Amino acid sequence: MTEIKCPSCGGKLEIDPKNPNIEICCQCNKKYAIQWIHSPSTGKEKLDLRFVPERMDYQPFQKKEPKKSGWEPYGWKRGVALVILFFVLMGIMYGPKVYQRYQMDHGGIVTESQDQP
Repeated sequence: MTEIKCPSCGGKLEIDPKNPNIEICCQCNKKYAIQWIHSPSTGKEKLDLRFVPERMDYQPFQKKEPKKSGWEPYGWKRGVALVILFFVLMGIMYGPKVYQRYQMDHGGIVTESQDQP
């Protein structure tokens, strides 16, 4: 059998005891997957070395909860307060005019047009 050398540093590759399809470089500790490719045209086998990257430990991303300002539970109360405030302001602005119109329609206030015969 032929000795295989590391493509990066030229060191000797040895078979990984855990996986016989992986070779590890003695000098740089890089791992390579070994695959023999058979060429039908020439009838020869060619060695293919592919670099195997190191595994990275997966750590899921933890979402941070948004900071609460303290008003979140009272959102509906703020909405109701705004609606009530709207009607109070409309009553203050248009209330006297509405009351005056009511009096005119029901004969409470006499206008100049009604005095003349």
